[in-house]
Amino acid sequence: MLKRLDTLEIATTDLADAASIYAKNFSFSVTKSADGRNAIVKVGDAEILLSAGDSVKAAIDATGEGMIGLWLEADDLDQVIAKLKRAGLDAGTIRKESGRRVLTIDPKLASQVPLFIFDRKGSR
Repeated sequence: MLKRLDTLEIATTDLADAASIYAKNFSFSVTKSADGRNAIVKVGDAEILLSAGDSVKAAIDATGEGMIGLWLEADDLDQVIAKLKRAGLDAGTIRKESGRRVLTIDPKLASQVPLFIFDRKGSR
């Protein structure tokens, strides 16, 4: 049902420092965005998204630097929702974003991890 880890999103106050940690300590290739608010660390087919600036300020103020999102790709989001409902869990609502359908899972259901499950059926 879930087919792969897509993105691990990390909030940071110092993007340059965070990017250098992955480059220097782990020899990962790091690509910084043109606007200087994000950097992507490719790890096989997945990525670590380092985010800084105003877009993550509220998350950092609330919980500090660190993971703010775990993104998993599913073949079919409807199947994921059906399974969650069979387990007695409220799956929440689907939103469309960048050609994907995205389901935000309540962190209380995922060991306090901000979890996002998506499929690529957003254009249908």
